[in-house]
Amino acid sequence: MGPVELGGGLFVSYKVRPADFCVVVNASNVVIVNFFVRCSAGVLIANSHNVTIAKGAVRGNPQLPVYLRGAGIYVYNSSNVLIKDVEIEGFHDGVYVERGRGVKVENVTVVNSRYGVHVMFSRDVEISRLHARGNYVGVAVMYTQGAAVEDSVLVHNVNWAEGYGLFIADVSNGTFIRNKSIGNVHGVFIQVMGGWGNRTQMTVADNLVEGNYIGLTYRGVSSPDVYIRNNTFIGNSIPALYVDIFLTGGELKAHISGNVWQGHGSTSPYVYRSAFAEVLAKSEFLTAPLSASPARFLVDSFAVGNVAFVDPSPRPHEAPPGVWTALALLLSVVWLAARRL
Repeated sequence: MGPVELGGGLFVSYKVRPADFCVVVNASNVVIVNFFVRCSAGVLIANSHNVTIAKGAVRGNPQLPVYLRGAGIYVYNSSNVLIKDVEIEGFHDGVYVERGRGVKVENVTVVNSRYGVHVMFSRDVEISRLHARGNYVGVAVMYTQGAAVEDSVLVHNVNWAEGYGLFIADVSNGTFIRNKSIGNVHGVFIQVMGGWGNRTQMTVADNLVEGNYIGLTYRGVSSPDVYIRNNTFIGNSIPALYVDIFLTGGELKAHISGNVWQGHGSTSPYVYRSAFAEVLAKSEFLTAPLSASPARFLVDSFAVGNVAFVDPSPRPHEAPPGVWTALALLLSVVWLAARRL
């Protein structure tokens, strides 16, 4: 098998040599189970159909600079691929899916890599029960149609002084539900540019977004087909941020409702518009550091106003049942003590 040509279309073509990978799949109806691979570039699945990779581990070389690492599992131009019960560590991307269709990633753990799972230009990709920890990005789904990320845990993805738990860019028919994004720089990052020929449509619902620097970041243009519902945003330094890169100055036209914002039940805005910060980020010399600092949010509030949108029906934060049980027990003890006095 010779070099596999990738890219093309809007992008410059490039080639990946199968010899760079320790395991290469270029066939149909392949099953690889109970395996261990140690390699700077692990498994390549190219131009294949009906492939299962399960119950194994892929270890890279974390001593290599990130740009010299390969992918743990690279799926290119392949369909009906299942990656299940696999541990991955020390790669550029743990699982990278490009131009794939019908790809499922289930119960996979990725640590100490650039991206945990990275999906580009694909269709019908399902990611469930992913555990991504200590990467730059937990999971990223970009320019893809028909995608789901469910029941995943994205924790402490803060490498290189940035970090994203869930990164979504121009996804059509996307569902992102019941995930936990905890202790990242950006808990949930949504980018809508609208320039890829596909209508952006996505639902972000029932997620726990806790202890991040910014809980929710929305960057780009307004879209009435983005639904952000019934999520819990607690303990984030900045609850949410709207980066209006086209300086439209208008209200964000996404559907935001029923979320918990830092435990408050008020309809007051918890989302701040950051068009001015984007202008500063494109400047040089002394203004550039300001755009990357927390001070920019103070500047924004004076420069462009801070109301981007509100949640018309926010929910108050409810303590877990264990907390209420403990409080009830404490009140009972106090009540009994008071009766005896």
